[in-house]
Amino acid sequence: MISLYKEIGEIILKKERFDELSEYEKKLFIVKQFLDDMDKFSWKEKKDDQETIKYGRLTELNIDTGKKECKFVLGPELIPSNKDQLMIFKNYAPADPSIYATHISPKSIFQFGLADYIKGLKDENNFDKIGWTDVNKAEQFLDYLMNIQNTFYKKINSVNILRCDYIVDSQKEGFPDPELIPELNLNEDEASKSKFSKSYDKYLDKYLSSTLKDSVTKKRAFALRIDGNLLHQGEYADCYIDVLYYYLFGRHYSEKITQGYCHICGNDAVLPKDVALIQKFYGTTNRLYFDNVNRSFTSNAFSMCETCNQKVLTGTQYSSKNLDTRLLGLDTIILPEIKFKFEESEELIDPNELKRLVKLIERKSIKDKIKDIDFIIKLERKIKEFNLLFYNKPSPTSQEFIIKGFIRNINTMQLIQKTEDLVERAQQYNLEEMYGYVGELSLGDLRYLIIPSKKSHPGQIDFSKIDKNIINLLETYLNNHKFKYKKLICQFVDIFNRKNNNLKSEDYYKRQELDISPFIMNLYLKHLIKFNQLEGVTIMEERNLISALEDEELKEYFNTHSEVYGNNYYAQGLFILGKYIAEVESKQKQKDIKSTLINRLNLRGIPVQKVLSIVALVDDKRNVWGTYFDPITENYFRECLQNISKSSLTPEEVVYHILCGRAYNNYRAYEYNRKKLKSQENNNNNTETNQEENDD
Repeated sequence: MISLYKEIGEIILKKERFDELSEYEKKLFIVKQFLDDMDKFSWKEKKDDQETIKYGRLTELNIDTGKKECKFVLGPELIPSNKDQLMIFKNYAPADPSIYATHISPKSIFQFGLADYIKGLKDENNFDKIGWTDVNKAEQFLDYLMNIQNTFYKKINSVNILRCDYIVDSQKEGFPDPELIPELNLNEDEASKSKFSKSYDKYLDKYLSSTLKDSVTKKRAFALRIDGNLLHQGEYADCYIDVLYYYLFGRHYSEKITQGYCHICGNDAVLPKDVALIQKFYGTTNRLYFDNVNRSFTSNAFSMCETCNQKVLTGTQYSSKNLDTRLLGLDTIILPEIKFKFEESEELIDPNELKRLVKLIERKSIKDKIKDIDFIIKLERKIKEFNLLFYNKPSPTSQEFIIKGFIRNINTMQLIQKTEDLVERAQQYNLEEMYGYVGELSLGDLRYLIIPSKKSHPGQIDFSKIDKNIINLLETYLNNHKFKYKKLICQFVDIFNRKNNNLKSEDYYKRQELDISPFIMNLYLKHLIKFNQLEGVTIMEERNLISALEDEELKEYFNTHSEVYGNNYYAQGLFILGKYIAEVESKQKQKDIKSTLINRLNLRGIPVQKVLSIVALVDDKRNVWGTYFDPITENYFRECLQNISKSSLTPEEVVYHILCGRAYNNYRAYEYNRKKLKSQENNNNNTETNQEENDD
């Protein structure tokens, strides 16, 4: 996975002509990889049924060195287009020093300590370690910062705290000044420092929400502006970037005392003691660790040279921002594997193309899918394979990047072929025209047939387990592994039964969707069989029946699904039993009976020993309701079910085949009514046209 990030980063850096940039421009480019995601500063508000997007704004502390005055004001909107202009950072560890002049935390302006960091603590002198663009200017920069710090800040418990006496009078009320608040005056021991920090944060939050409430928005960031300039835009912008680059990246390579082999490129190079990966990759089973590497300690350690680290960092940030999407409800990053040489005139990584590719998995209209397939076939020549990384988005205060799953080496052409097959099956049975989105066959729809959702498990979903099941489904399907037939049937029957129990009688369209789902499930099984992804289908011994099936529609269906129904006469008999149940229910619905015959069955599972009693129940209801009787099919049906009590069919399979027959009959009835209605509409249109011609 790290190698994939490296390859993506290499493409991005080549596109940006990174090697041709000046040293300052290179540093600025790397520093910008650590900027916060600006999308997080927006939210939606609804008023009068109109939904609008709102953006937070920057809260600025303006320091006027001439007037020796500080004032808080509302700054620019935190919109994505302002990302490079505002350069908002976030901490990656709680103990980060307060060196940022623009940050998501108020610590950046209330405890600004950049000068202290440059000077270093105790015997540590960071000034000499930072690779300054201009050393002479850097000395002036430090003097400039020291003047700001010594004038407008004071030391409390070894922490720089903004002074209250320079704040404009209208903003002094409630200011967290340790000299005015006894709770903030503590001794300089470690326990006191910790207590001070918590107490100070409490008073600071209160100050922001009261006195500064007009200068702080719902989602906010903070900036220090000195004499009208942000630090990364003023006279010392290059010096500020020098410091940030050193702290965020360069310091890991500054000592140059650890020599070893880079685990990415294999070259002998200077290696850091630890690798500062933004994505910490917690949750992986990889035995490698990202620290303490040297020549004698490489079997269980990992490290990168500076060049590879720049590529990995760039690739990671680009992917997290541009290649992220939501797939079947999961946060996902798409990692392509580029298969041919870079050409300057060609966009190798187009996020929109990649997202259209993976969205083939999800529900989409047949028309749109056909468009996407035509488009993606062109993409396949440069991206033969891709990978999917599923993760939990870390909270602003967390360092953990939890990986929930990683599916590698997904073949692009095979995904296209599978999508084309599902489209053809939907078109063959006019599913989209008849059932709308229910007929848009996709892996996303299969997920709702076999994995719990709110419809099947309202109020009792363990999302961590559900997410794992979804990822397993995706991995099995996309990597061409085999599904187990009986397991799929058990999953489907369980979900169907639960949805049926939770469904209200008046939900007509949801009822129709559920009733047709076994028919849809059989199409998915046929789809998996075509791509050799289904194993364990029950193979029955062929036996000679006295009766013969003459119903052409049933014969066609059993032949089409011969892998399941070919010689499995028990399954055929159960299928016909389901058809009979549907015919009775059709009569019952005409009388507005809510609880129809299917609800008399135990849909969790019917043992084969109970089948004949179900047959007797259905026989009785058929007589009561006077449904259609075909003696030839009737004889075939009863002969199919002879000795079924000795069958190896599971209780779930019994229910499944009954439901499939019922669903098939519902499908045929709906198709008949649709064609009849369409014919009537055409006749009416022709009559109107003829009438108009006669009038003329």
